[in-house]
Amino acid sequence: MFLTRSPLVHFLLLGVVMFAARGWLASGPGSADTEAFRIALDSARLAEMEKSFSDQMGRGPGPEELDRMIEAEVDEEILYREALARGLLQRDGGVQTRLIQKMHFLEGKSEIEDAPALLARAVELGLHQDDIVVRRILVQKMRLLGSMLDASQQPSPDEIADAYALQRERLREPDRRSFFHVFLSADRRPEHALADATALRGRLEEGRTPPDAAISLGDPFPLGHRIEHRSRRDLDRTFGPRFGDQAFDAPPRRWSAPVTSAYGQHLLFVDAVEPGQTPPLESVADRLRRGLTQQRRDKKLEALLSGLRTRYEVVLPKTQEAG
Repeated sequence: MFLTRSPLVHFLLLGVVMFAARGWLASGPGSADTEAFRIALDSARLAEMEKSFSDQMGRGPGPEELDRMIEAEVDEEILYREALARGLLQRDGGVQTRLIQKMHFLEGKSEIEDAPALLARAVELGLHQDDIVVRRILVQKMRLLGSMLDASQQPSPDEIADAYALQRERLREPDRRSFFHVFLSADRRPEHALADATALRGRLEEGRTPPDAAISLGDPFPLGHRIEHRSRRDLDRTFGPRFGDQAFDAPPRRWSAPVTSAYGQHLLFVDAVEPGQTPPLESVADRLRRGLTQQRRDKKLEALLSGLRTRYEVVLPKTQEAG
């Protein structure tokens, strides 16, 4: 009795019934319903897809990229048609309201007198077919329904613990460094910043100058002279490419050789080396659960699409098929 009340079971059973009905109609004598299982992409549509790619990427798509674009286009069309076949258009209030409003506007009436009749006429005229908003809603709804998990498919505590054990290294926080730095500006000394930094390092090493006192021997730095708890990536974002690697290679509690940044030269005095730690399971369990859930949803949707693709014939321009 429980299964018969499940929305997911109803959704899947409805799909089976709809497919069986369409298959029976398509096999009937003189039936034109075979078009329901044919997806044709003409040269104009392919040109639109290539232009969209070029506008975003600044170049044309390669053969593999174009193949993936075609696959995505076909999958979206399949999901759209399946959504219509399974009655999702009639079950979505937002879609119905949009179509009723469009039909009401076309007929020019002052009041909406018979919403169901307006909806029926809108569908009869095919107003939903060219409406990108309606299409996106139905495709998204089909994706959600097609990837729905029941209670038995949700990640268990043991599965989450197993995922934690497998992903410990990925979950580990990055190593971090804290340091003082003496800055020599490339703008103030464009010809000899590196030479000045090398000479100053010798003075600092020889005089055992404390880091906080050494700061005044350099130039002002807009972000300050004390940097704390930064990862390699953090340092690269602040100072420029490869600065993080150089900072992490600097010896602790000694003045480093000059380190080049986007601003000039830096002498680092690393006073804290902080190895990254793996957070406890309790603090990442929700993140792992969401990741496992999404993987299973994606796998379930792909299984649905894989089955649906076998029912459809995809027709491409002859030049594309030859390619």
